Amino acid sequence: MATQKIAMGINLRQNKIEGSSAYGKYYPEVDQQKTLSLRGFAQHMTDHGSLYGRAIVEGVLMQITECLPELVAQGVPVQLGSLGTFYPTAEVKKDGAVLNIAAMDGLNPNDIVKAIHIRFLPDSTKLDNLCGPKFKDACTLELRNIIATQKVTINGKEKSVTTLKPIATAVAEWKAANGESNGSESGGSGSGSQNSGNSGSQAESVMAPNITGQTPFTESTQVTIQGPQGAEIRYTTDGSAPSVESTLYSEPFTLTDSATVKAIAILNGETSEVASKEFSKGSGGTSFDTGS
Repeated sequence: MATQKIAMGINLRQNKIEGSSAYGKYYPEVDQQKTLSLRGFAQHMTDHGSLYGRAIVEGVLMQITECLPELVAQGVPVQLGSLGTFYPTAEVKKDGAVLNIAAMDGLNPNDIVKAIHIRFLPDSTKLDNLCGPKFKDACTLELRNIIATQKVTINGKEKSVTTLKPIATAVAEWKAANGESNGSESGGSGSGSQNSGNSGSQAESVMAPNITGQTPFTESTQVTIQGPQGAEIRYTTDGSAPSVESTLYSEPFTLTDSATVKAIAILNGETSEVASKEFSKGSGGTSFDTGS
């Protein structure tokens, strides 16, 4: 196990979409580091006191990457301890819904299934909760930079360039521009004048959240909703359309009766399309599809 917590960096990005209710405000993003390779991960495990050398650990991890998709391709969800569960879902083709029982006679599933996706559901038990606010408690957060995306022309071609400015520098510049040398003001919106980033990727639409859970179920089922990174999730369970005033999703919840769960993701003041999933109480097998 790790002997110390390495802080997770949090950057802030300003909303530059004119006309948005969130225009000018700053929203947090994780300062993601370089992706660790499988070999690097194996070395990390070895450095944490593993009884086995890197080559053996790497071999086991490689075997997992081969066997896990094989099992999921057979419809077998795979739980990796307290980490979570990998499971398959089916994506329906456009106009691929089966109209009635008569249409099922001789039906080829390839005619209605567009794709099979491997999904991951983090563990959400009380002891090993890797979802939302609970997992945040396992992290040490620190503010780092104001992040912006600029359009620049290089060799006649327009490219997007990411710029970073330390938040401490932006605050100091804001104080200097406003005649302040000390004080506890954060300089939130004022630091925007030091930042020339524009809309960039902010103009992209927000992805709808992913609703997962068992259906049909016999007594109860746990519902998990996952949205884009940093997004706020609002949901309803009575089939009504969710809004910014609907219940805020913070952790998986339990249904004991049939219900239709609908959810939206809100990121930087922009709202996604509505995701919807029906949960039915009754006899039947387990289904882990997104329904959205």
